[in-house]
Amino acid sequence: MLPSDLLRARVSRGRIFPIYANLDSGMLSLAGRIVETFRNSSGRRKGDLIRKLKAFEDEGFDYRLVRGMAALLERMCIFEAESPIDPKEARMMVFEEASRTKAVSMEERKKVIDGVASRLGINGKTLEKVLYSDLDDELILRSFNPISPEALIKYYNLSLTQTLLLRSLRMVFTASGNWKSIFRAMKRLGLMYSIEQKVGGYEVYVDGPMSIFKMTDRYGASLAKLLPKIVATESWFAKADVLAKRKNRIYVFELYSKEAKGIMEDVFGEGISDEQYDSTVEERFANSFAACGSGWALRREPEPILAGRSVLIPDFSFEKRGMKIYLEIVGFWTHDYLEKKIRKLSSIVSEDLIVAVDESLACSKLQKLKGRIIYYRKDVPLRPILEYLKQREEESIEAEAQLLMMKQMRLEGDIVSVEDIARKYGLSTEAVDKAVQSIDFDGYRRIGKYQVSNAKLAEIEGKISSLENLADALKVIEACGINDPFEVLKALGYAVVWEGLNVEKGKIRKERSQSLDDA
Repeated sequence: MLPSDLLRARVSRGRIFPIYANLDSGMLSLAGRIVETFRNSSGRRKGDLIRKLKAFEDEGFDYRLVRGMAALLERMCIFEAESPIDPKEARMMVFEEASRTKAVSMEERKKVIDGVASRLGINGKTLEKVLYSDLDDELILRSFNPISPEALIKYYNLSLTQTLLLRSLRMVFTASGNWKSIFRAMKRLGLMYSIEQKVGGYEVYVDGPMSIFKMTDRYGASLAKLLPKIVATESWFAKADVLAKRKNRIYVFELYSKEAKGIMEDVFGEGISDEQYDSTVEERFANSFAACGSGWALRREPEPILAGRSVLIPDFSFEKRGMKIYLEIVGFWTHDYLEKKIRKLSSIVSEDLIVAVDESLACSKLQKLKGRIIYYRKDVPLRPILEYLKQREEESIEAEAQLLMMKQMRLEGDIVSVEDIARKYGLSTEAVDKAVQSIDFDGYRRIGKYQVSNAKLAEIEGKISSLENLADALKVIEACGINDPFEVLKALGYAVVWEGLNVEKGKIRKERSQSLDDA
C-alpha cells in the first residue's frame, strides 16, 4: 500500500482507473535509476536521499509516481540514527537546562550545551552534531536490499490498487482457484463478507472500510492484504465502489486478471501467509467453516485446556462474544493413542467441547465422553456443529438478557448507548439490545441503539424547530453524540423530503406533534 496522497487515478463517466506504470523502456529506466539512487545512498543521510529523488520530479516525472516507488523501496531499507547517545533524551536535558537557566544569548546557549555534554560524557561539538540525529532527514541508511526495476513496477501497481481499495465501500470478486488460501486469509484478517456459490466457484462480497464507522484504517489495511491472494489466482475479477475523497462521489473500479496479468506482483510478500495443517481433514474443515459466514471466529490450535493432570491443545476453538467452544478431531490413531486421547477427553471439566470422531473409531468408551460427539466418514460435517453453536449462542443471549432484566439499572447521562450499558454490566450488546426493548426507562426514549433523555430531546427539538435544511438538522443531532440522526427526526415527528439523493438538498418537515412522554 501507498500513502493515500500518492494515489494516481483518473475518473471518467462514473468510473475510476488507477494510473498504472507500464513495463516499457522509459518506465523501466526510471525504476532502475530510483533503485540505484537508494543503492548509492548507503551510509548517507535520508535527507540527502530525498533530495536526489527530488531530481526525478524536476525532470518532469509525476511526483506521486516517484515518491510512491520510493516509499516501497524504503521498506527494504534500515535507517538508524548515528549517535553515541539517545538524541531524544539529550534534547530533553538541554531544554530543561536552558529553561532552568533562562539562557537567551549564544554564550549562555554554549554554556548549556557544554554542561549537558559533560554530564553525558561527550564534548559540546559532538552533542551539537547528534542533538537532532534521530529526526527523519538525519537518519543514516545502513542497509538496502535492492530489487529489479521490473519487480518494483509490478509491486507499485499492486500497491496502487491496494491504496484505491482503502476508499472502497464494498468489493465483490471471483477467482478461478486458490479459494482455500483466500478463505483462510479473509477469516484471519477479520473482514466482513458474504459468499455466494456459483458454477465453478464463488462470488464473494466484502464490506469496504468506508462502510464502517470505526477503525477504518486498520480494516482498510486488512482488505488491501487480501488482494495479493486474489491476484495470485490464474483468472479473477474484482469490482469495488470507491468513495472519492474530495468530491464525495462514488466511482466504480473494475479490474480483470487479463488486464493485470504480468504487471502486478506481491514482491515483498505482504499478503497473509498460509497455515499448515496436521491433516487434510482439519484443512478441509477450516476452509469449509470459514466459507459459511457463521459470525464465529475460528482459531487453529488455541491455548491449552486442562485435562485432569495434563493438558490438551484442541484442534480448533470457536469464539464469539466471550464464549469459547472447543473442537477436537479424532482421526489418525493407534490403540495407545486412542486410549490416551479418551482419558484426556474424559477428564476435561468444560462441557463446551465438540468431539468429531472418525466412524472407524466408534466404541463404547467414546460414548461416555463429555460434550457433543459427532461422527464423520471423510469430512467433519458442518451442520451439526453450526446447530450446536447457534444453540449455545441463543442460550447465552437469553441467560444474559434475563440477568439484565433482574438488575436495577439506572441510566446516567442524557445519551446512553447499548454499548454503554453492556460495558457497565459486563454483558454482550446482543443481550442488552434484547432486554432494553422491553424496559421503559423513566425520563428516557429509545432512539435506535440509544436511550435519550426527554430533556436532551427537548433541547434538540428547540435547536432544529426553526431549521428547514436536512443537512443542518443532521449536524445538530450528530453534534449531540447520536449516530442515528434519522431515528431522532422520526421520534420527534419530522419527515424528510428528498430532492434527489443529495443530503444537502433534503428538507425536513414537521408532520405531527410528538409528546416526549409518548412510549
